[in-house]
Amino acid sequence: MNDKKIAFIYCVNNRELYEESVRYVRSLYVPEGYKIEIITIEGAKSITSGYNEAMKKTDAKYKVYLHQDVFIVNKNFLYDIIALFEKYPKLGMIGVVGAKTIPRNGIWWESTQRFGKVYDSHTGEMKLLSFKETELEYEPVQAINGLIMITQYDIPWREDLFTGWHFYDLSECQEFLLAGYDVGVVRQNEPWCVHDCGIASAENGFDNDRKKFVDVYGKNVQRLNKTFLPLVSILIPTYNRPHYFELALQSALNQTYENIEVIVCDDSTNDETEKLVKKYTAKYNNLTYIKNPTRLGQFENDIKLFNLANGEYINYLMDDDLFHPQKIEKMMSYFIDDVNKEIKLVTSNRKMIDQNGEQLPDNILTQPLFEEDKVISGTDLGNLVLKYNFNCIGEPTTVLFRKSDLKEPFGTFLGRKYGCNVDIATWLTLLAEGKAVYVSQPLSYFRIHNSQQLQSTKMLLDGALDYAHEVLYARKKGFLEKKEDYLIALNSCEKYLSKVIEQLKNETSKDHDKFEELLSVYKKLILEIETVGKQSNNNIVVNENYPLVSVLIPAYNRPHYLELALQSALNQTYKNIEVIVCDDSTDDGVKDVVSRYMKSRTNIKYVKNEIRLKNRNVDRCLELARGEYINFLLDDDLFHPEKISKMLNYFINYDDISLVTSYRQTIDENGNKIDIGTLSTKKLFETDTILDGKSLLAFLLRSCSNVIGELTTVLFKKRDIKDGIAVFENYEYQNLQDVTLWIKLLSKGKAVYIAEPLSFFRVHSNQNAKNPNVLYHGIKEWYMLINYGKVKGFLDEESLVEALVNYLSMIVIPSLKVLRKNKKEIEYMKNEIEEIVLSSLHEIFRLNSICE
Repeated sequence: MNDKKIAFIYCVNNRELYEESVRYVRSLYVPEGYKIEIITIEGAKSITSGYNEAMKKTDAKYKVYLHQDVFIVNKNFLYDIIALFEKYPKLGMIGVVGAKTIPRNGIWWESTQRFGKVYDSHTGEMKLLSFKETELEYEPVQAINGLIMITQYDIPWREDLFTGWHFYDLSECQEFLLAGYDVGVVRQNEPWCVHDCGIASAENGFDNDRKKFVDVYGKNVQRLNKTFLPLVSILIPTYNRPHYFELALQSALNQTYENIEVIVCDDSTNDETEKLVKKYTAKYNNLTYIKNPTRLGQFENDIKLFNLANGEYINYLMDDDLFHPQKIEKMMSYFIDDVNKEIKLVTSNRKMIDQNGEQLPDNILTQPLFEEDKVISGTDLGNLVLKYNFNCIGEPTTVLFRKSDLKEPFGTFLGRKYGCNVDIATWLTLLAEGKAVYVSQPLSYFRIHNSQQLQSTKMLLDGALDYAHEVLYARKKGFLEKKEDYLIALNSCEKYLSKVIEQLKNETSKDHDKFEELLSVYKKLILEIETVGKQSNNNIVVNENYPLVSVLIPAYNRPHYLELALQSALNQTYKNIEVIVCDDSTDDGVKDVVSRYMKSRTNIKYVKNEIRLKNRNVDRCLELARGEYINFLLDDDLFHPEKISKMLNYFINYDDISLVTSYRQTIDENGNKIDIGTLSTKKLFETDTILDGKSLLAFLLRSCSNVIGELTTVLFKKRDIKDGIAVFENYEYQNLQDVTLWIKLLSKGKAVYIAEPLSFFRVHSNQNAKNPNVLYHGIKEWYMLINYGKVKGFLDEESLVEALVNYLSMIVIPSLKVLRKNKKEIEYMKNEIEEIVLSSLHEIFRLNSICE
């Protein structure tokens, strides 16, 4: 072998491209004492056969196998490759782009660990194709792209296997690796090459060659992946659920990430799981099964698994949940890129499934926090959880984390073992140390089924005590540093604890010691709220002679309409108001508008939500409100200047009023008055009228029409709503939050209807009136409210028939006319809608026969 010679080897079928490529080769700087030669193979049956033929024609030690459409633009190319090979004798072959690991399917560019750069036109447009930077002089990889492959040793190309134009490059990489050499992607300050290949094609036998590559080299690829990739431990605690467990286990073993171990700790009281798992332990050498000799319980079983884990990274998998096949691979890509180890956990969107594995409709927990993957401050994400008792991070199944980052035992926070919120305890411990990643794609599936104990008395007590501990002591870990945030969290916790106490106070089977502990904690919480409340400073001036009214504006991406709404609030003749804008927008348009007004008005508070709260934004507004009275103002509606003063006058003069509403005028997008002709927008009375609350409630349910109005329309006392607005009867309403609020208020006292239009309801094209999901929730929620009216006695049998008939004719049929145009979008709604309609008809027929 002549170590002073470099051969450039081409398989040629386009002389024009080849000659241009050679011109670039001949313009390279050649080290003194070295010479280059160019070898062309024309009419080759395959790249492997052509390269083997060329290899035999030259004695050059260094060989550059390159495509005829590759142009080397690095003038120092020869100096660079010779220096690299002389310094690293183990380095057998180098390229300019490649992959650290090869996925199981054999397609290198689908790897999450790609390196290098090249100017490339495979998309039809010449542009820089750039992957991760190599920090060393070369990055050891499993595969380099065949556009240019540079060697210092000769290993025959596999023309016996690959007789076409694909996988010649990956197979040669594997041959070098099997021979004990390194394959590397070189470090390039600027790209060494231009690859003018044109639009890429995966035809001409690509898939057959891919399968052949996987069959021949698959075991070597997996072996090398384990060398390159950190070990991840998937930990499965299981207890008496062999069927669900097997599905969970399969989802772990089928991960695309190559280097995992799966450890199962079986806490079952029988041997069914043990019998089942034997067929898997016989097949998978990365699966460890342990049967606990005595039952440990969930907490101790989790700890045992953690201690058994050999992996650098941990992901629990509850035995009734499932992983997406790419969960670990996608999440680990963030840890692998995190060279400074700032990321402490990676979570993702997750979906809920039923006992049969069917996906359930989205709710607040399964709607994505962000539209795209996002890196977020750990304390910001922790604050979100604490302020709203909102586990947006997920159950243990959802999160991947580095084992060494968990400074306390799993399920422990600040030295306290949690009884229910073990996941939150762990996430807070991790989040206090650094950043989090949220992946917007759903990567896990949380199963809801009858054998869970989510609402057991024990879980309610433990969960309430855990939540109180989180909030009261989180500041020790750097959470809730702002008094405003701390106060929101305290108030949220107080509401939750009071609800649990009310629910359990007559429960005879409860743990009385724990219940007494909860009562004691609740008192401590109240004292803390009072103390922090007194310490909080607020710039809003309160006139003691008149009650403070909070005008609450939940805003979302409508800065123009928002400004008009804000002006109508600030121009009220009643002056003792505070205006609170809770901005759920995805941009700063609303913020920019409100900021201008805050310069001259001291009674405006602006809050930008850390993540989109959607339907819960109304509760966010309510939590911030300091006023004795509340009036929401939707960001596209308007107030009459005298709205608050005229409505408040009734509260001042009558003791038994629970809400004041009025006629509202509908307007178009330009503010022009229009009549949309619906019952809900017609004037109910010609003069101001005081009504019995329960009678008006019954009329609302009978007519299936929101005759009271949208949130903008009504003034009410804050003290009458202690449990928020978004949730009613343990269900989070998506469409009828205003109606559920009126039901709560009308149950407490009388209502006033003012005949004068005191608010303006805007109808415009950006509303979601015809959105399939909105219509579906409207169908579902009206039915639920009618049943509520029946159970609570607001609707007698005759009224119930009227309500159901109106429901079918005014809600269901018009909605179905729209929904039928969106068949693909509503497939998952079909069965539930059919069941609701049939149930309604059955009830109508039953009641009619009774009436007869």
